[in-house]
Amino acid sequence: MKKIIIVTFLLLTFLTANVEIVSSKSCKVESLSKSDIKKLFMLKRKSIANEKIVVLDSSNKKLYHSFIADYLNKSVRKIKTYWVRMLFTGKKIPPKKLSLVELHNLEDEETCHISYVARERDMPINWKIIHVK
Repeated sequence: MKKIIIVTFLLLTFLTANVEIVSSKSCKVESLSKSDIKKLFMLKRKSIANEKIVVLDSSNKKLYHSFIADYLNKSVRKIKTYWVRMLFTGKKIPPKKLSLVELHNLEDEETCHISYVARERDMPINWKIIHVK
């Protein structure tokens, strides 16, 4: 039983260490707390330090699930339920989901975009890494 718990913990640690928060070059934001990230991606907050931020989700399911577990501290089911409720009540629309190719080709240089990518190998060229406190 202890081996299963240890293996599960190591696997979850490996999966969650795989996600990197990134922003477009036009963003002045250099670091964010996990709480800020959660508020931004659940659209409870739309700006930080007087800078309007547009949040983009990944269309990669494994990366999306890792991000939800690590940064939002929710299950995929809870997040889906949250967005269905927000859509039904008309309060919020979930962030746009982009593939890695679409993220690389995003040409809006004036808007501050924040997203996440797989660490090290998927870093978009004109984006920067956000330090997570």
